[in-house]
Amino acid sequence: MLMNIRCFAFILCSCLLSGLAARATPDPTTAVVSASPDSALVQLTAKQVYAATMQRLGGTRRWRYQPGQPVGWASPATHDLDWLLASTGFLMGEAPPGWRGTGCFRLRFTLDSALLGRPLGLHIRQDGASEVYLDGHLLGRYGTIGTSARTTRGIRPRYRLLPFMLHTPGPHLLAIRYAKFEDWPLPYGGIAVWVAPAERLLAERVRQARSDTLSLIAVTSAGLLALLHFCLYGFYCTRRVNLYFGLYMAAVAGTYLMVFLRATFMDTAARWWPQLGFQVGSSLSSGLLLVFLYAMCHVRPPWIWLGLLALTSVGHVAWWLAAPTDNAQVPSLVWAVFLLAVLNLVPALIRAWRQRQPGSGLLIVGTLGTLLMPFVASPAFHIVHQWDSPDFLAAQLTIQLCGLVLPLCMSVYLARDFAATYRNLEAQLRQVEQLSAQNLAQEIERRQLISAQNEQLEAMVQERTEEISQQNHTLTAQRDEISTQAEQLRALDQEKTRFFTNITHEFRTPLTLMLGPVAQIATDTREPATRQHAELVQRNAQRLLHLINQLLDLSRLEAGQQVLQATPGELVGFVRGLLSSFESLAQLRGMHYTFEAAPPVLHVTFDADKLEKVVVNLLSNAFKFTPDAGHVTVYCHAEAVAEPANLTWVELSVRDTGRGIAPAQLPHVFDRFYQADSSHTREQEGTGIGLALTKELVELHGGTITLTSEVERGTTVVVRLPLSWAPAPTAEAPIVERVPVAATPPAEPKLAPAPSEAPLLLLIEDNKDVRAYLRTILAADYQLLEAENGAAGVAVAVAQLPDLVLTDAMMPRLDGYGVCRALKQDERTSHIPIVLLTAKTDLPSKLQGLNLGADAYLTKPFLREELLAQLRNLVRGRQQLQEAYRRSVAEPSLAGPPSREQAFLKKVQELIEQFLDDETLSVETLSRELGLSRTQLHRKFKALTDQAPGDFIRLVRLQRAHELLALRTATVAEVAYQVGYSNPANFSTAFSRHFGYAPSTTPRLNKVSS
Repeated sequence: MLMNIRCFAFILCSCLLSGLAARATPDPTTAVVSASPDSALVQLTAKQVYAATMQRLGGTRRWRYQPGQPVGWASPATHDLDWLLASTGFLMGEAPPGWRGTGCFRLRFTLDSALLGRPLGLHIRQDGASEVYLDGHLLGRYGTIGTSARTTRGIRPRYRLLPFMLHTPGPHLLAIRYAKFEDWPLPYGGIAVWVAPAERLLAERVRQARSDTLSLIAVTSAGLLALLHFCLYGFYCTRRVNLYFGLYMAAVAGTYLMVFLRATFMDTAARWWPQLGFQVGSSLSSGLLLVFLYAMCHVRPPWIWLGLLALTSVGHVAWWLAAPTDNAQVPSLVWAVFLLAVLNLVPALIRAWRQRQPGSGLLIVGTLGTLLMPFVASPAFHIVHQWDSPDFLAAQLTIQLCGLVLPLCMSVYLARDFAATYRNLEAQLRQVEQLSAQNLAQEIERRQLISAQNEQLEAMVQERTEEISQQNHTLTAQRDEISTQAEQLRALDQEKTRFFTNITHEFRTPLTLMLGPVAQIATDTREPATRQHAELVQRNAQRLLHLINQLLDLSRLEAGQQVLQATPGELVGFVRGLLSSFESLAQLRGMHYTFEAAPPVLHVTFDADKLEKVVVNLLSNAFKFTPDAGHVTVYCHAEAVAEPANLTWVELSVRDTGRGIAPAQLPHVFDRFYQADSSHTREQEGTGIGLALTKELVELHGGTITLTSEVERGTTVVVRLPLSWAPAPTAEAPIVERVPVAATPPAEPKLAPAPSEAPLLLLIEDNKDVRAYLRTILAADYQLLEAENGAAGVAVAVAQLPDLVLTDAMMPRLDGYGVCRALKQDERTSHIPIVLLTAKTDLPSKLQGLNLGADAYLTKPFLREELLAQLRNLVRGRQQLQEAYRRSVAEPSLAGPPSREQAFLKKVQELIEQFLDDETLSVETLSRELGLSRTQLHRKFKALTDQAPGDFIRLVRLQRAHELLALRTATVAEVAYQVGYSNPANFSTAFSRHFGYAPSTTPRLNKVSS
C-alpha cells in the first residue's frame, strides 16, 4: 500500500512540474521576412501606450535587421529597405541570418497627437550590451559592446529606463545596436523593448526593487534562526536536532541570499555565481531538511534516499554547469526523489502525532508549508502579473513568509519546549528547597560538632606554635653558626688561593732550572737516545710551564692585578705571525689551514702579550680537536663604529671541522677546569683552563667571546674586541717572542732489535712521548707491538697473542680497565699477564685494576728498574706456570693452574680424547673445534705449556697409551691403534723416546713400582 502511494505521488508531481515548465518556456520562433517600404512602421496610439498591458515595440516582425555594424546604422538618412525584417527577441541558437554575436536593429514609428509632449520611457530586457539611438541621437547605453566575448560586458537593466519626449508625430527612427557572444544566460539571446509613460515605468521599477529587497527578510530571519540553533547546540551538544536545523536554516539563508543577488546584479557575468549558488543551496537545503525531519521524529535517517537525493542534486548541478540557464526551477526528478523521501517519513510523523509527541503537530504543519511553497509561489506570481494589482508587494511578502512556515513552527516548538523545561525546573527547584531545609538542619548540627573540634585544634595549634618558636630560636642560632663557618670557609678559600698562587710561583724556579740544562744537553749531546730523552723532558717541562703560567694569569685576573698594556701595532701581521707557528703541525697532519683578513693591514693599539694568549689558546683547541685532513680557518675582520670615532670593533673567528660540542655542554665550556669529555677514554688531554683564561682576557679588553658548535660538524669561536685606531708606524711593529706551540717531532733513534727468542710485549699508550720513552727502555729485552688506544690494543692482542701487555689506564675509546676486562674474559687471551700503568695512586683505583685481573699495577712517575723487574717477574712466573701445566697433563693429581687456564687445557684434552683413535687428528682440527685460528692456538699453547699444539696431542696420546698398557687391557698393537697410530712400529719408537722404555715392558715396570 505504501509503495502504491509513493508511485502515485511521483507520477502526480512529475506531471505538475512538467506543465509548469512548459507554461514558463517562451516561444523561441524567430521570423525573418523580406522587406517592403512600409513594413517597419509602427503606429503608437495613446490607447496602446496607456493600456493595462505594457506595449512591446515591434511585436515579433517589424524591426529592420543587419548583422555586424554597418556604416550609418543609427542615422535616419540611411537607406534600410534592403535590410531584413527580423524579431529582436530570439533564443540562443535561433538568431537571425548572419548573426555572429552583434547586429543592428531599426524601427520607425509614429505618435498620436495625444502623446506629443508627454514624458515617455523605454524599458529594455536584455542579457547583452546595447546602444540606443532615437532619430540619430544617443538615448542611452547598457553595458560595453566589443568585438568578442572578452571585450563585451553584458548588462540586464532591471531597474533602469530610457525616458524621452517627442513633439512631432513622426515618423521617428529607433535604432539599437545589440551584442551578445556568450551562451550565458540561456535561453534568451535577443532583446525586447517596451514603451510606456515614464511615470508608470518608474513606478514599476520602484515596485520591482522593493519586491527584490523582500528576499532579505527571509535571509535575515533564516540567518538569525540558524545562529540561534547553533548557539543552542553549542551549549547543549547532545541535542543534535539543533545542529541539523541550524545547518538547514543556514542553507536556506544562503539560498535566499543567492536569489537576492541574482535579482539585483545587473552584470550578466556576475549573475552566474549567484545562480550557481542558488542551484547548490536549493539541493543542499532539501537534503538537510530531510535529515532534520528524521531527527525530529527520532527515526534513523534513510541513507539510501539521502544518497539518491545527493546523486540527483549533483547531477542537476552538473547539468546546469554544462548548459547554464537563468531558470530557477528544480528538475522533476529531484523533486520526485525528495517527495518520495518525505513520503517515507509520513508514517513516522503520523505515529508521533498519535502518540501525542510534544511538537509533532507543529512539525507536520511546518513540513507541509515548506513542501507546498514551491507549488504556490509560481501561480501566485502569475495571478499578480495578470491583475497588475498594487498588492504585488503583498504577494511577494506572502511568498517570503511561506518559506518561513517551518522556521516559525520550530521557534514555537522551542518556546513550548522551553516552557515545559522551565516548569520541570520549578518542580525540581521546590524539591531542592525541601532538601536544602533538611541539609540546613544537618549543617547546623555539623557546625556544632566542628566548633568543638576547632577548640581542640586551637589548643593543639597553640602547643605546636610554642614548639615551632623554640625550633626557630634553635634555627637562628644554627644560622649564625653557619654564617660564621661560611666566613671561615671564605677566609680559608682565600688562604688556599694564596697558597696555590705561591706554590705555583715556586714551581717556576725548578722548572726554569730544568729547562736550561735540558736544552744544553739536547744541544751538546751527539747520542740520539740521549737527545731524544732530553727533548722529551724539554717539551713536557715547557708544557708544564705553560700550564703554570695560565694558572698564574687566572690568579692575577681574579685578584685584579692584570692591566692592559696596549701599544700601537699592525694587528693582521701580528696574528699572521702567530698562525705561522702552527703551519708545520698542519702540514704534518695533512690539514687545510687558511687565514683571511679584511682589511689586509690594520693599525690599532693592543696588548700583544694578552692577545697572543687568546689566539694561541683558540688555535691549540682547534688543532687538538680536529682530525687529520680536517680544516681550520681563521678570519680577521674590522668594523668601524660611529661613536666614538676613534674606535673599531675587530672580530677574530676560528672555525674548525672537529667533532664539535653537544648543546647541553655549550653553557659550561668557559667554566674553569670544565672539560666537555671528562671520561677516562677521552682522546685529548687538557686541564679545562684554556678557554676560561681566554674569556677572562677578552673581557679584560672589554670584548665578547661566543662559541657555536654542531656535533660532528665543527666549532666556531668568535672574539670581538673594541680597539682604538693607531697611526701607521714609521718603524716595525712590535715583535713578541713566542714559545713554539707545535713542531715536527724529532726523529727517533734507531734501537738495537731484541733477540728472536725474547718475549713478545704489547705496549698500549696514547701519548706518543711516553710510548717512545717506553720503547727505549724495553726494546733491548722484548719484541714490541704498539697500539695508540685501548680498542686497537685489544684487537692486536687477540690477533697476535703477545706474552705480556703493558697498558695505560686513561686512553681514548677504551681505557686500561676495559682492556684488562676484555682480555681476561676472552678465552684466547685470558692467560696473558697485564701490567696497568697509570697516574692514579689512590687505593680504589688500584683495587679496581687488580679485581679485573691485572697482574701488576705501576703508578706514574715510575722507575725504569721497577718496571723491568715487574716484567721479568711476570715472565718468570709464566715459565713456572708452563712447567706446572705440562706436569698437570701427566700427573692429574697435582694442583692445577688458575681456573680459566685449567678449564681451557681440560677442554683441549677432552677434544683430543674424543678423536683419540682418529689418526687424522691435527692442529687444524683442534683450532676449528675451539674457534681459534692456527696462529692463536699455537701462541696460546706456547704461553701455557711452552709446547706446540702438535706436541700436546702426542703427549696426550702417549699418556693414554701408558694407562691402557698399565691396565693390560690390550696388546701393544691394539693400544697403538686405539690412540691414533696407524703403524705400531712408529708408536713403539715414540713411546720409548718419551718414557725411556719399550711399551711391552710397561706392565712389568708398573707392577714393580706399585
